[in-house]
Amino acid sequence: MASESEEDGSEGSRKKARYAQKYNTTWESDPEFKGWLRPSSKGQLFGFCSACHVHISVSHGKMEVRKHSASKKHKQNCTVVAKQPSVLDMPSVSGKKKLHESVQESEIRLAAFICEHDLPIRTVEHMPKLIQAICPDSAIAKELKCGRTKLTSIVNHVTGEESAAMLVTKLQESKFSLIVDESTDLSSTKHLCMVARTLIGDKVADCFLGLIPLQEATARALYDAVTIFFTDNHIPYKNNMIGFGADGANSMLGAHNSLSTLLKNDIPSLFVMKCICHSFALCASYACATLPRDVEDLARDVFSYFQCSPKRMGILKEFQSFVNVRPHKLLHPSQTRWLSLHMVVARLLEQYEALKLYFTGAVLDDRLLASENILQRLNNPFTKLYLQFLDFVLPIFNSLNLQMQSESPQVHTLHKSVLQSFKTLLECYLKDEYLQKTPISKVEYKDPRNFKELSCMYLGAKVGMSLCQEQALPLKDVQVFRQRCQIFLIEAVTQISKRFPFDGTVFQNLKVLDPLTVKSKSVASLVPLMASFPSLVTDQTLQDIDTEWRLLKNSDMVSSEMCDLNVTQFWVKVRDTKTGNNEPMYPHLSTFMLNLLCLPHSSATVERVFSSINRMKTKLRNRLSTKTISGLLHTKRMISNYNCDGFEIKKEMVKRMNSEMYKNKCEQKTAAETTAADDDEVED
Repeated sequence: MASESEEDGSEGSRKKARYAQKYNTTWESDPEFKGWLRPSSKGQLFGFCSACHVHISVSHGKMEVRKHSASKKHKQNCTVVAKQPSVLDMPSVSGKKKLHESVQESEIRLAAFICEHDLPIRTVEHMPKLIQAICPDSAIAKELKCGRTKLTSIVNHVTGEESAAMLVTKLQESKFSLIVDESTDLSSTKHLCMVARTLIGDKVADCFLGLIPLQEATARALYDAVTIFFTDNHIPYKNNMIGFGADGANSMLGAHNSLSTLLKNDIPSLFVMKCICHSFALCASYACATLPRDVEDLARDVFSYFQCSPKRMGILKEFQSFVNVRPHKLLHPSQTRWLSLHMVVARLLEQYEALKLYFTGAVLDDRLLASENILQRLNNPFTKLYLQFLDFVLPIFNSLNLQMQSESPQVHTLHKSVLQSFKTLLECYLKDEYLQKTPISKVEYKDPRNFKELSCMYLGAKVGMSLCQEQALPLKDVQVFRQRCQIFLIEAVTQISKRFPFDGTVFQNLKVLDPLTVKSKSVASLVPLMASFPSLVTDQTLQDIDTEWRLLKNSDMVSSEMCDLNVTQFWVKVRDTKTGNNEPMYPHLSTFMLNLLCLPHSSATVERVFSSINRMKTKLRNRLSTKTISGLLHTKRMISNYNCDGFEIKKEMVKRMNSEMYKNKCEQKTAAETTAADDDEVED
């Protein structure tokens, strides 16, 4: 009996075998899991979430996968992945999409990648084989065939032409400003670069428009090149162009015979803007020329002394470590770089004590005349005083220069910013009571009767501290130092007053673009501003714009939160405001203001284009033609400005590749052109 009970007990205590659910591939087609659920590398009892990059145990069944999909982290990751675009994302080939079109789209993506990163076009000769080696099972990779000639054709006739066509279509319908400059590259090819400033979507953008080769840069040649370009592309520039910006070259902005005067003959109401960055750089340059030559010579000699000598740089680092300053290199003063002068001065002051110690030893060891001259200037206390004065005054120019290099609209802040810098310089040497009671346009800044005493001038905190500590300096030499600084300030304000019209009503009236001006209700009517831009108003819209302005400044929508928006976002918000009938509340006013935001404030954007060209056309890539450079620039603009609509653009480009026009253009490329292809070959 005992043995029987023991047998029954052993059988009852035996546990049931547990069933573990294995991963089921049919779950991947479930709409709830589709797109992110995959098999796991950990085994059949796990699934893998590609959105969260985690392994999910499925041993308890499908409920575990459903539980993960309901988590907050998973939902956030799925949203981010769905919104994140990438030029490298390649959709899988479905039954609806032909393999041929997928291959063409891949070639377009390849061309965009080459353009975006400024890679040599010859790189593409190896990339298809590399992709095929990496993805041997991909049908697209097997069919991918793209060499140097084909990629050049895609850049010139597909991506470049599509991007240019989109911009031309925009300019045919919208107001815009033209910003131009000319330059000669390393192959002695002179180009006229054109940039259009216009409203694209909800953003004011500077878009590369065209690159035109020139034989001469006379006013007539520039005018003919610009007008022929507009005529060939059917752009009604006489109606749609509202602004023109360029540097101060005589052929661009001369008073009698220049590109600006010829364009003004066609467009009498054209707003012409001389680049404020070029202007302020020249003002600083002219003012610095009034200081003793020793200061500039010191900066150049010190840079030249260390430029090509690793040994000297190594010894200098030891002195830098000894005086506890950062081991920074010395900088070279350049007349063609707007912001370099102050950086050179600041770096010299930073390394001043280390340099004095170094050249004290160098005079004894090297016994060179160059080191003796440098040490003599470094030991002169007035050399450091001049550097400290420049360290105070040059940021006044640079702060405005940096602001006006911005790609966002700044034309409404131009008058206020220049006036602020101008007054700051005047306050350094003119009597305070005279400045307070005299309008800025009537200030006699050269009259000695209005000057402060030399000892009362403000030359910067560092200069004041140094003069207090250096009591042994000869009084006569200190007076000469103060007089030279006074001459610097007088020359600076003279140059600024020559280049900027403080009594110009256009710049003063443009302050209405600022949201804070709208909130302040300080401007009763827009009639003075509309009178300066008759091409933007008509007899029918004149009263509507002014009425909407008066309604806006008295409305509740101009709150502190609205004023925190940038100027473009503010007027886009005004444009999108609706009435109770779901109609625009300020249609005419918002259109007028958004068009004004397209006015230029500098030509820095064209300088950026030339910098981009210098990265493309190098000594090793000196055969790049103007057409190929234009195609590369247009493609880069498309990638940056139209990233959100990239997939639709690619569909249009595939259509362009399949068109007869593209095929004919490729066939017209002769063997001679192929041999001398636009690439990175070196001329003999």
